[in-house]
Amino acid sequence: MDHPEQQIQHIIRGLTQYSRSEQLSILEDHFLPDAYFVHPFCRVPSFVDYKIPFTNLTTNSRQFVFFIYQWYRILSPDIQLSIDSTSFDKNKNLLYVTLRQTFTLWFVPYSLWQANVKLVTVLELQRLSIDKHHKPLLDETPIPVDVDLALTSDPPMRYFIKGQQDHYQVEDFLKFIAPWGASLLWIAWQLYATLICAIGVLLLQFPIALFQRHVLGRDISAIKKQ
Repeated sequence: MDHPEQQIQHIIRGLTQYSRSEQLSILEDHFLPDAYFVHPFCRVPSFVDYKIPFTNLTTNSRQFVFFIYQWYRILSPDIQLSIDSTSFDKNKNLLYVTLRQTFTLWFVPYSLWQANVKLVTVLELQRLSIDKHHKPLLDETPIPVDVDLALTSDPPMRYFIKGQQDHYQVEDFLKFIAPWGASLLWIAWQLYATLICAIGVLLLQFPIALFQRHVLGRDISAIKKQ
């Protein structure tokens, strides 16, 4: 990627809404071979060139990320997706994407089960030189974050995805495994916990005020004198 904030929308839509061959092409073009993946329900640690026992085949973590996206498309062939915002932290090489999606299982008739969820995806990026086929030169040292890509000399450089982490609120990922009311129960528990906080403060505000005045007050005064 040359412009992560603009190009990531096409990449996400390709991985979640396009065909199998297009998914594979996007992964190979934009994800590093040792890319990791973290989700509430699955995890792919970073590894590369692992030899499969009793065969002459090798695999890497990107291949398993592909399996996850394939299974995702198999379960829900008609994903509805809306990307709300993107933000790129150039100092940390982290790209944040907030989005909403509607996940519908193909074998549930009349769309009786749907998971309408929100999430934040955090992508760790790495800047590498590329060859004439636009593939990363993996043996080279990653480009420091303070180097302006527009001012660098040949060979050209691009951002590649080193890893992906998907973050859901509890009520959102509960919609995947218990769609009929589990998220409402969790929200009810959150409201109950908030009520307990309020009652606790009201009942204990007098002893807490004494504690803060006579114990914490001395500590704060000592800190201010230092």
